[in-house]
Amino acid sequence: MNGNLPEWVQRSPRFFYAAAVLMFFAYFALGVVEINGLNTSYSDQSMVRVATLRVLADATREAIYAVGTGVLVHVALAIWARMHSTLEAAE
Repeated sequence: MNGNLPEWVQRSPRFFYAAAVLMFFAYFALGVVEINGLNTSYSDQSMVRVATLRVLADATREAIYAVGTGVLVHVALAIWARMHSTLEAAE
């Protein structure tokens, strides 16, 4: 991208994408560990499956929010760069 933005600002969407991957695995791993700690031989296995699906859904939701934020930042930076290049061309 063009413009006078610092390099870390131009690379910020990548941080959100990496955070999405990390958040997904972290939420999923923590949920599975919690479920395994509560899982006993006499527990209802259908409830364990439901809890596992809920953990998967929550991890996916958090990852989607992080990716969406990265996309919004990416689009905002592209708009800013286009406006900045248009203003420079007009001068």
